[in-house]
Amino acid sequence: MAGETHVAGSSGLSRADVGAGVDAETLSGADRETGWQPAQWPLPRVAAVDNLADALTGKSFTAGAVRVLSQAAVRPDELRRKLAEPAELRVQGGTLLIAETRLWSAAVVPHPANPREYGRRSYALGGAAANLRVLPEPTSGPGHLAELEILVESPHTLAQRLEDAQSRLARENPLGEDVAVDGVLQPLTVVPMTVRHRDGHRSAPLLIAADGSSRISAVHELLGYAPSKVAYEWSMDSRLFRRETNRWLRLVQKQGWENLSDEEQQKVRVLTVPARVVIGFRPNERTNLPFHTAVRNFIGLTHIRPPKPYGSAVENEAKADAVLDTLAQPTRSRPARISEPQKQWFAGVISHDEALDEGFSPYRDVRAAEIVRSVLGGSAKRRVNDGIRSLTAKQKPTREDRVDIAVELVIRPYRTEMNDLVQVVRPRRAVLQRAYRLKEIEQHLTADLRLEGAEYDGLSLEQLRDEALDEVESGFGDSGELGPAQTELAVKACYYMAVADPMALQREVFGGPEHEDDRSPATVLRAMLARSRGVHQAYEIVRAGRRGEPLLEVDEKGVPNRSAAGEVRELTDTLVRHTYNGEPSTDVPQTTGHKAASLRWAEIRLKVEELTRAVAAMEAVPVDEGGRSLVQRDGWDTEQIKELRATLDRSDRKLATWADVHEDNKMAAQEQAEAEQEL
Repeated sequence: MAGETHVAGSSGLSRADVGAGVDAETLSGADRETGWQPAQWPLPRVAAVDNLADALTGKSFTAGAVRVLSQAAVRPDELRRKLAEPAELRVQGGTLLIAETRLWSAAVVPHPANPREYGRRSYALGGAAANLRVLPEPTSGPGHLAELEILVESPHTLAQRLEDAQSRLARENPLGEDVAVDGVLQPLTVVPMTVRHRDGHRSAPLLIAADGSSRISAVHELLGYAPSKVAYEWSMDSRLFRRETNRWLRLVQKQGWENLSDEEQQKVRVLTVPARVVIGFRPNERTNLPFHTAVRNFIGLTHIRPPKPYGSAVENEAKADAVLDTLAQPTRSRPARISEPQKQWFAGVISHDEALDEGFSPYRDVRAAEIVRSVLGGSAKRRVNDGIRSLTAKQKPTREDRVDIAVELVIRPYRTEMNDLVQVVRPRRAVLQRAYRLKEIEQHLTADLRLEGAEYDGLSLEQLRDEALDEVESGFGDSGELGPAQTELAVKACYYMAVADPMALQREVFGGPEHEDDRSPATVLRAMLARSRGVHQAYEIVRAGRRGEPLLEVDEKGVPNRSAAGEVRELTDTLVRHTYNGEPSTDVPQTTGHKAASLRWAEIRLKVEELTRAVAAMEAVPVDEGGRSLVQRDGWDTEQIKELRATLDRSDRKLATWADVHEDNKMAAQEQAEAEQEL
């Protein structure tokens, strides 16, 4: 294709090499996950902290708030300048005056009366023990200060609540893996709060994350910070605070970023957090709501009545564009994986004629296969994940995430033609998402594989069919795994099977009668392409799909089947599932060679699956109607089970021996190849 970075065949790797998972980027170890390298801020000078404290005092903050705010700032001089011209954040009841800056993570704690606790709070009126009762709601500080106050029984009460909140938030809203890679991306809204104690203990000034308790909890989990230490030790003693912060800064200075361990790098990434510090409040003159009500309204707007989610389809669209940007962007060590024209073709933003002018295939299935290869191929994983993380900060995007993105790109033209009719587009999206989870895609459709329909050195459709037939004869598919040509043909045929009307491949049906086929589309495709008839069928599906003709059932030679009345039969999901039911083909008996062995292996797999289902069915037999499992209550005859397990054990040992022989042969072949290279 025009501008294609990875020209097919240019690496010298054969289709067999690619099918075996060999590609340069994988071999180089480039798939290792990396993360953000933060700027290394120095520990502020004491003079700068004092200057900020003087400026904050002029804003009428209490002495405790001045102390924690001034020592929390990563860049005190910057925050001091922003105090003069704060930004405005309008909320119900007034306007919050804020200054955006970075704070040391050791200075911020979760909201102690986090509204996320609603629904599980223990109330005194219901007889809750004193140490389990809900904390009182914070109130406004004296006058019109932009501070909160909260009254608790003792330091132990608050410390215990903060510890419980951190562990619960880390469990229920786990963000640790995400912030470990990219730090905290969105700023926390930070508000000063003074904790007063009924037992007479001196007040404790805090900085609370009004809208980011989950994020700061994840940060503290990574750093090993106990919230009680932040609240009652570091906020009270600036020397302890600076010592804790400086030990990480000195570690980076001494060893250098590249020499830190992964765990140390993760900790340094979250040493600081972006923050919108509330430094003032202007109440609405008409309502004259107090500051604490305005903060509560802000939290409610953020979490209780947030904007309506876009929905998965829209989210996948946005992530798809981000992924294309990443694939088209060269890195310091590697060129772009796709060209700019390819990016536009994949994105669907150029017309059909413009795509032809660029040298791209006119066929939708070829475009689908190219997208699938570029987004789901094993060597593309790292860049695709980088694109997903650019929008979501998700540390470890799953294969399902990447499949959903590829499918959203694939169906963009079809969606447009169908005017985004949900009842039409949704089932076809679902089928493609399940079908393109075919595990062989990641292994076989790599960047260096020659694709049918590709501009440079591509195969013809007939050549692709013939290679797939050769793979069938070699036993691919019988063993539960398709070859490269079978996989490519499955990807292309599946597109037309999904968009056809009626659909020739639909979603699996769960929970239906026993005669209903609950196999996933990917499993049906594998069963289909494992047989010669299925390869001919896939070939004819692609041919008909490209011509815009109905998809017809074919026989073992690829000739359309006809009814007794001489009429051709249109392909349906029921027909496909019935014809390719996953059972080994017995039309052409094989008695010797790899094909015969692969058919026997398919029988073994089938029998093991039957055994698994039979065990589950026996376990489901109840003692009586609606009762518990009989075998779970009474067990089963020891001698009968011992005899059966001995039989299974003999087969298990035999299978293990076969695997050992295979590994020995593979190692010997590798040693021979290395010896030949040395010569």
